Amino acid sequence: MSADGSTDRTPHGALLGRLIGLSLLMLGMIALRWGLAALGRTGPWYLLHELVVLLVPMAFLLVEVWGRLAPNERLAFVATSGLFISLSAVAEMIAIEQRYWWFFTELDPLSGFDLGAIPAEEFLSYPLLLNLPVLWYLWLRRVLPGLATGVAPSARVRSALFVAAGLCGVAALVLMGLAWRNFGPIDRVTQPFVDVAGAVRYVAGPKQYGWTIVQLLGWVGLLVVATKAWPSVHPGRLFLMTVTYFPFALFFELLACGRGWWVWNAQQTLGVFTWVLPIESFSMYLTGALFPTLTFELLAAALRGLDPAQVSGSVPATR
Repeated sequence: MSADGSTDRTPHGALLGRLIGLSLLMLGMIALRWGLAALGRTGPWYLLHELVVLLVPMAFLLVEVWGRLAPNERLAFVATSGLFISLSAVAEMIAIEQRYWWFFTELDPLSGFDLGAIPAEEFLSYPLLLNLPVLWYLWLRRVLPGLATGVAPSARVRSALFVAAGLCGVAALVLMGLAWRNFGPIDRVTQPFVDVAGAVRYVAGPKQYGWTIVQLLGWVGLLVVATKAWPSVHPGRLFLMTVTYFPFALFFELLACGRGWWVWNAQQTLGVFTWVLPIESFSMYLTGALFPTLTFELLAAALRGLDPAQVSGSVPATR
């Protein structure tokens, strides 16, 4: 497909081509790592995977969609990106300080570039993993313009979403209470290890459910924003974005945890794991895809009055 999309034979062909290309990038990097490991070579594979598997697709998507965005959408994208990257950077510093996860470098070393006490790889992951779903959603809008725009949720649906948000908030408060009861010194000595099954594990400090609380609060925000943003959302594209982005991101998570690029502290999760992945990982890439995308739509609708052409949020601007 050309940069302007003019050579696409079919929208479905363009979609399949993008997914195949992304899969080949991922599998090619894994094969390269295995090949070099067989020759006794190692390297900062966390950083290299970010640059190839995350940055390259994000750059392509940004080039392809940016010129077709209305002014209000450009501003909404920049604001959404800045907001989530800033919040995530703050959360990252807290998480590292509280040892929500840590790094196992015996398999793959880190690059050695740090910002404060945090590896540069961690800060690079946020603009990539958080911007990718929004850009992918916008690219799907361009390629599949026929999918309908949403309608305002009914009072019953809005009530259900608010109730779900409330339940997540209550669950977060309960876990906060348990964490307070288990309050104790932070364990900065214990390191990740490989168990008898070959899985990288990390268990340090008192049981405080920190990452579970973060995920529950994420669902609170997501559900509230969904009630406001839904009239501007394209449900079909939102669903397609989620079911294609989620397995890609989860596979990246599985690779990262399997190699020890980051290792979840079982004491900061519920402790229910699927091999090396806690159940919070499955939540993380749903909230990580839906929350910024819905926030973008909400901001784009709110800023639409700044667009001189009054371009509708459901119809992409063209050059």
